[in-house]
Amino acid sequence: MSASTLRRDGPRAEALDIGRGICAVLVVLYHGLLTFQVHGMEEAHRLPVDFSQPWLLAQHLLLGLANGPGYVTFFFVLSGTVLAMSLERDPPVQAGPVLGYLIKRGFRLYPLLVFTAAMAALLQLHYFTMQEFPQATHWFNAQYKIDPADLPAEFVANAQGRSATLNGPAWSIKVEILASAVFPLLYLMTLTARRAAVTALLLLAAMFLAPGRTEQWHYMNIFLFCFFAGALLPRWGAAIAAALGGMQAWPRRLLLAALLLVFLFARRLLAPEVFAPPLVVLLETLGAVTGVVLLMHGRDHALFHATPMRLLARLSFGIYLLHVIVLSVIGHAVLPWLPAQLGPAQALGLGVLITLATLAATVPLAWLLHGVLERPMQQLGRVIAARLGRRRSPVRRPA
Repeated sequence: MSASTLRRDGPRAEALDIGRGICAVLVVLYHGLLTFQVHGMEEAHRLPVDFSQPWLLAQHLLLGLANGPGYVTFFFVLSGTVLAMSLERDPPVQAGPVLGYLIKRGFRLYPLLVFTAAMAALLQLHYFTMQEFPQATHWFNAQYKIDPADLPAEFVANAQGRSATLNGPAWSIKVEILASAVFPLLYLMTLTARRAAVTALLLLAAMFLAPGRTEQWHYMNIFLFCFFAGALLPRWGAAIAAALGGMQAWPRRLLLAALLLVFLFARRLLAPEVFAPPLVVLLETLGAVTGVVLLMHGRDHALFHATPMRLLARLSFGIYLLHVIVLSVIGHAVLPWLPAQLGPAQALGLGVLITLATLAATVPLAWLLHGVLERPMQQLGRVIAARLGRRRSPVRRPA
């Protein structure tokens, strides 16, 4: 199998960032759809498919299209790809490049994580109430109910990435932090076909056979395979693209449609009540790998060059981390004015409306934070990593 690489600063890399941004918007829709009880049903996203309940089927259809957990799996695969592309430029074969990589990764993940934890803690102290709204689901009502006496300790745990009690989406940042710590080793395992095959088998075995509960492994036995699958793509993804390109048009379309449907609805059909079911995550990973390959090696659509899409690409991390806080602020402002009982169509419509309102408030906030916090911290991390690399590089003496 021939290897090929992709430059991180090329147009295809921008397409990856745009893909992340689109997925972040769909995660916002997923959480918007979880806000209101539809037909009196709690936690519809955790209920099995029941063909005798049309409103539950409608919710499953919408929650499948806005498959929040699946798009987080896509984030993990895409992170593996982007990190591998970065390490292609500065291979982690010495302590200096590895330390520089960890510094840049820390400055990428932690500043916005700490900010959102502080923002959520202050809002719980001065804005959110312990009130439960009869129209809302348990998912919405359970947000921001921490005892004020426990809030300082919870803030520290959230700011460190050990907990996500103040901001639900931050659970995935903990996974990103843990995966980032071992990623240089994963990257080295992708450099030959034999290493990659052995590592993939070991990670698959960990997904399905790891002893004890997945919580004991911080879910890394499940999600580390996603990062590794993404890490394979800069080097080996061209072969997948070539295989797809070599198929006849209709078989290729049918295959891609089947992968898309499996990605969207496997969780709804197989294990909606489980947080990280191994088989579902594996199926979602296969769909995500295909999506990333298409972004890297597919047609260069004009959509990827549109200014709104480029803006969405830059703001995706902020939109993802901020949106549940913003949704909760809007919900606490609006729900007291709504009827205690909502019809099913009203509840679904309000779920879409609160999604649009959340995006309208989150995008400007993410844009502001990108300019004053996120981008400066990333640049600072690059400067520190570069200076560290120069200090650690051996000095060549003239002969």
